[in-house]
Amino acid sequence: MERMAMSLDKFTCSLDAKTLPRVVQIQSGYYFQGSVYDLFGREWSFSNGELLKIIGISVTRLTAELQSEGSKTTTVDLSLDYPGLFRIVADKRPYTSIREIVDLVRISPERLGQPEFCSPIDLQLTEGTIQAMESFRLTALRTEHGDSHVECEVMRKDSRHTFTLKLSQPGEFYECDDDQFYTLKELVEWKMPKGRRRTVTWLCFPMKLVSKAQTYK
Repeated sequence: MERMAMSLDKFTCSLDAKTLPRVVQIQSGYYFQGSVYDLFGREWSFSNGELLKIIGISVTRLTAELQSEGSKTTTVDLSLDYPGLFRIVADKRPYTSIREIVDLVRISPERLGQPEFCSPIDLQLTEGTIQAMESFRLTALRTEHGDSHVECEVMRKDSRHTFTLKLSQPGEFYECDDDQFYTLKELVEWKMPKGRRRTVTWLCFPMKLVSKAQTYK
């Protein structure tokens, strides 16, 4: 088996929580203040070859790039209890299949876990046609008889229509504009696609958020 060394931070940022627990082997490195191995305010180091079992990941803070016209980008760290509400700027990079959306975006029957997408071309389905650029909401991920699909709905003239999409459904799927406001905690728990940066606006300042400083249980 091929082995590749990377930083613990980079490894956990790319880690799918559904694959936990995972065991990693320490090659070298120091773990600074705020880590679970920080005792009495001193830095600690793992021994070469020591095994670390990761059973859970939680984001404790965000790194934000503050952007404003005519000034340089400023990077700050924000705790999840930072006050204020934030509006999402729709990601302009498309997803190339429903499976990619499912892998990167949290989908849940709860309201915060129901993202909206659209396709630049018509989607021909057994339940009918989803028109180009017509927004549809992903409401739940289901698995039946070993076959997974997402349940979706579209609103037409105050009437709700439901349909399903297989994870293998290809295409270009774009995130729709979102006019809701969220706290940082809600953004972290529901609206941060894995492996992508999230741009939001807070008052008149745009930010690019990157989840950082995971806690390893």
